[in-house]
Amino acid sequence: MDQAVASGKTVEDALEKALKMLGATRDEVEYVVLDEGRRGGPFGIGARDAVVRVERKRPGEEPEPQPADTRIPRTSTEAEHLRAAGLGRPRAPRQRSTLRLEEAIPRLTEEDFLKPPPGGRDQRTAQPRGRRRHRPTRPAPPSRPRPASEPEVEPNIEAPQVDLAAQVVDDVLRIVGIDAEITIREPETIGDGRGTALAVIDITGNDLGPLIGRRGESLLALQYLVNHIVARRYPGTPIITLDAAGYRRRREEQLVGLAERMAERVRRTRQPITLEPMPAAERRIIHLTLADHPDVTTHSIGEGEGRKVVISPRR
Repeated sequence: MDQAVASGKTVEDALEKALKMLGATRDEVEYVVLDEGRRGGPFGIGARDAVVRVERKRPGEEPEPQPADTRIPRTSTEAEHLRAAGLGRPRAPRQRSTLRLEEAIPRLTEEDFLKPPPGGRDQRTAQPRGRRRHRPTRPAPPSRPRPASEPEVEPNIEAPQVDLAAQVVDDVLRIVGIDAEITIREPETIGDGRGTALAVIDITGNDLGPLIGRRGESLLALQYLVNHIVARRYPGTPIITLDAAGYRRRREEQLVGLAERMAERVRRTRQPITLEPMPAAERRIIHLTLADHPDVTTHSIGEGEGRKVVISPRR
């Protein structure tokens, strides 16, 4: 074999594959970059492999000087990342990616979300995409007692902070190419942040798995980013909760059920039970669910991501 074509995540990767196919070294071949590839934006949307063609040199042929680097230089500027996300160009077919949102967030800055795109918010519609406000008509679940040290937060879905948060979410969805609708509503449950959150932004659409991430990690990362940007503009703003495809509500129901089952086991056995590590928001659901339980108490142990809830018999 005197010629080979190979692809890889980078030109270097593709070149190494082609050399292995030929069983040759770099000094023994000439190569042409057919496609420099593209890294893609958050979630890997728009990513494309690099492609090279490698040909073995003919005997006696003088080697031609190779350019220092045939790849397009990559920079860490925000403009490059936005261009990589495919803004202003036809989107490539969606691909399922292992890139998590928390890995993509550092590529985006506050300014990227606060400045509108040329010609307005969205060329497809004069109004924010799929955004609507909703006040709950169903009765909220019975409230549980809150510690006196935590002041009650009054929900306000009309607050300017909520508008800014919805704009950031809308822009993130547009940048990563996710077609979804946004609904703004008041917190209804512990998981929504009832008593601590200003509002809830619900995201609905198809294929929101990458937005949610493993055990909701990507959704939590996006919520952190949104609240950080809002706090920069409006210091002291209560948290604004994000949910996608009803994930938080389903997870809350699971946690409440888990807390009640484990509490019953502790009551019967009089032995403490330590739950698996959970994010702070999920530990809070466990604590508040069992706050007024007559037979058990809860506390947290551990550090960082390994922090857990312990359910113990009340003495």
